[in-house]
Amino acid sequence: MFKLPDLPFSHDALEPLMSRTTLETHHGKHHAAYVKNMNGILTDIANAPKTLEEVVALSVKENNKKLFNNAAQTWNHAFFWESLSPSPQEPEGALKAALEKSVRLG
Repeated sequence: MFKLPDLPFSHDALEPLMSRTTLETHHGKHHAAYVKNMNGILTDIANAPKTLEEVVALSVKENNKKLFNNAAQTWNHAFFWESLSPSPQEPEGALKAALEKSVRLG
């Protein structure tokens, strides 16, 4: 059984760029629904996978589009939350170089 992961920051931490309402809707409703739906589908699968990546792989192998959609969106949302930060950060390395090159070519 998979659980909805907590956000790595408070619901209002990204304001004014992303509102509390947006985070509550996308985390507490959309992401939560994907987790719930995926868990519901997995109850019918004997020896269901234990990791989200294994669930996605199984859904592809079995061509289970409903499971794939819910598992992939569960993964996508979790990745998205971990990619955000309430603290502004400067890009580094290859990303910084690519951005600087893009600006010069502008």
